[in-house]
Amino acid sequence: MNSSMYLKLAFTNIKKNKNTFFPFGLSCGTMIAMFYMLLSISNQAAESTFYGGRTMSSILNLGIWVCGIFSAIVIFYTNGFLLKRRNKELGLYSVLGMEKRHIGKILIWEIILTGLISLFSGLLGGLLFSKMMFLVLLNLMNFGTSFEFGISINAVLLTLLIFSAIFLLIILFNNLYLRRLKPIELLQGSNVGDREPKAKWISAILGALCLSIGYYIAVTTENPIQAISKFFVAVLFVITGTYLLFISGSIVLLKGLKKNKKYYYHKTHFITVSGMMYRMKQNAVGLANICILSTAVMVVLSSTVSLYVGIDDVLCTIFPSDVAINYVYEPEEDEKNNLNFNYDTNLIADTVQNHALKYNVEVKDIQAYYSFNTDGIINEDNLIPGYYGLFDTVYLYALTLDDYRSIGINGESVAKLYNNEVHILSNNSAYSSMESIAIGKQKFKISSFSESMKLYDKLVNIMGEDTNTILMVVSDFDNLLALQETVNSLRNEEYGRSSIVYNYEFNLTGKLSDKEEFNITLRDALNEADIPHVASVDSIFTSRQDTLSIFGSLFFIGIFIGTLFLIATVLIIYYKQISEGFEDRDRFIIMQNVGMGKKEVKVVIKNQIMTIFYLPILLAVVHIIFAFDIIRKMLAVLNLTNVKLFAGCTFGTILIFVIIYGVVYKLTAKTYYKIVN
Repeated sequence: MNSSMYLKLAFTNIKKNKNTFFPFGLSCGTMIAMFYMLLSISNQAAESTFYGGRTMSSILNLGIWVCGIFSAIVIFYTNGFLLKRRNKELGLYSVLGMEKRHIGKILIWEIILTGLISLFSGLLGGLLFSKMMFLVLLNLMNFGTSFEFGISINAVLLTLLIFSAIFLLIILFNNLYLRRLKPIELLQGSNVGDREPKAKWISAILGALCLSIGYYIAVTTENPIQAISKFFVAVLFVITGTYLLFISGSIVLLKGLKKNKKYYYHKTHFITVSGMMYRMKQNAVGLANICILSTAVMVVLSSTVSLYVGIDDVLCTIFPSDVAINYVYEPEEDEKNNLNFNYDTNLIADTVQNHALKYNVEVKDIQAYYSFNTDGIINEDNLIPGYYGLFDTVYLYALTLDDYRSIGINGESVAKLYNNEVHILSNNSAYSSMESIAIGKQKFKISSFSESMKLYDKLVNIMGEDTNTILMVVSDFDNLLALQETVNSLRNEEYGRSSIVYNYEFNLTGKLSDKEEFNITLRDALNEADIPHVASVDSIFTSRQDTLSIFGSLFFIGIFIGTLFLIATVLIIYYKQISEGFEDRDRFIIMQNVGMGKKEVKVVIKNQIMTIFYLPILLAVVHIIFAFDIIRKMLAVLNLTNVKLFAGCTFGTILIFVIIYGVVYKLTAKTYYKIVN
């Protein structure tokens, strides 16, 4: 046969099998469009000069990798459904005299035609919608829409290259698959069912154990830093447990229902249980995939939506005051370096007030205090300075009694502290039993212990509730200097020198534009006033755009990746319904021939579909419930500590996904009923 004949046969096959090829081509085109849009927007953001563009581009690049890899997996997975569904058709070609190489050429042309149509439609859709999506992203970040957006030739070429390579690999896979099968296997492949599987108790118990371990890790992890690393371990256990439970646990459950004579010997239950058991092995993997993808959709969307919606909560956590200025107090180091600075604290107060008058804003709620901080580890009431690891490090903050009183004490008071006496506040109750704390040769007697204090609450918000934090109030500034000297004498050079810092924090009233201008020029005003060693000038106003750049980009990627996962879920459900419909049609015809009415057959079909269809989503919701706490702790690392907000976003995401899942069920069930009837 010449090439035109193969092309005609391939075109006829695609047209004849439009119910399977159309969803495949549509999903490929959608993934190509999404990949191009992410790549094009990332390139545009990297080349733009607007604030936060580089940050946006870096985060989008992560999404591009995920999108590309996952697209390849989904295309290969759905291609497998296509092949299996057409075994009988390909076998018929072989019986009619075609050799495998001829059938292989038809498959090649089918993928070439599907690939070309997908690439054309995907790139066209990407080109049409990329500007709109870029404007959506800019609006998420509160930017104007005046940026120009052109066609990215590099993005077009890279998209063509990557997806052409994916389609080429599919062509190779299809031909290898074809070469392994005998004509009789091809002819009967779609009709061959599994033998009734045995109940594999060991695998079922192992699956339950893996799921329990994953849930246990998720529920018992306390440290937010630990949550990030342990989350992926828990995910691996949950994925393994999900597959084992669907493959083996479902058979064990069905075997148990079969042994229950009251339940099993019912005309609808008998057929439902027997039919599900007969083919559960091949259904199980698809159901597990649906469950895992559904979980992924809900986790990604609930997390990114929470971060974006909770931007103001995050900023309030990072900035308890609108503006925070601090400078390093190092007169001895200045003297060694022949420097002469004025450390009069009134200088910074006057500079800020004069600068506020210039921009027509008012300074209020001032908090001014000296502080000293270091990290280390506590061993038998001894604090050993230096960083010791993610999970056992203690963060020590120290300030004087006068500053402690001036900041505001929330109803508690410390009457007096003698020399080398300290008042301790900590979120770790284990420290409440300590009578003293030693740092090198310097030993402090603990006069009192508590947790109710405004500054301490601020530190806990920044460091996290589960981070070991100690706030130590010393009697006077001389003791604070002595503490600094002791710590620096014990620290290794690699950890650097710790210094006392003067903190000046306040809120602002006035127009937002005036506040922003005030903060943009504040550091210059401090430098002009010769404020010594200004370490940082942080503001909730100037940091908002950075936070929007990060969380807006994460939210944008979350929508893209969530959509990809949703497409994969819908495709798996659709192809599963089609393949099961053709497999069940002959069985239900036999049932009607032996005396079952159409109404009874419909009841059996409905029971079977609903049981199989809703089992993955129910388990996915259980996964989300157990994962809630560990995800909350991971978000706390990003300073999102509003649990009610995250709970609301999670519940809303689950509700919307279940509604979409139900709609997909209705649509795909209609296709199934048409095939069966």
